Amino acid sequence: MTAAWSKVRPWALRGLVAALQVLAPGGVQAEERGTARDAQELVRRAIELYDTIGLRAFYVISRDPSYIHHDLYVFVLDRIGSVAANGLDPRLVGMNALNARDPDGVRYVREMLQRATPDGVWIDYISFDPFAGKPAPKSSWIVRHDGFVFGCGIYAGDISV
Repeated sequence: MTAAWSKVRPWALRGLVAALQVLAPGGVQAEERGTARDAQELVRRAIELYDTIGLRAFYVISRDPSYIHHDLYVFVLDRIGSVAANGLDPRLVGMNALNARDPDGVRYVREMLQRATPDGVWIDYISFDPFAGKPAPKSSWIVRHDGFVFGCGIYAGDISV
């Protein structure tokens, strides 16, 4: 385990514990992973909710299981890298993740904030994969909207849509 991963691990482990609490008994099988299209659709729905009810959407996203699909969940970051919403673990709301690094030292939250566009972009990094039980490649669909970054990530595989 790298020193960089040990700094990110408590956050990832909280997410894993929350995932195990949210998922059906017996857990989700690998064949039940969400797809790139699913991730994009979840982000689209989250933005639509935000446009409809404003900042209250972040509370809904963080508590409504309809913003979780198989192993996918919506997250929202504010301009300074603080978690505004997290569909998997609402306890992360308010935490500043700006300096989070993956095991390779990539500051993926900074990259998300820098590269996000209104049309959306895929950001690649390493994150804890609860199916594999170890860090794995992950790609998150990131969309900048009204000063926030809405995202949803998929684990290793084809991200073509």
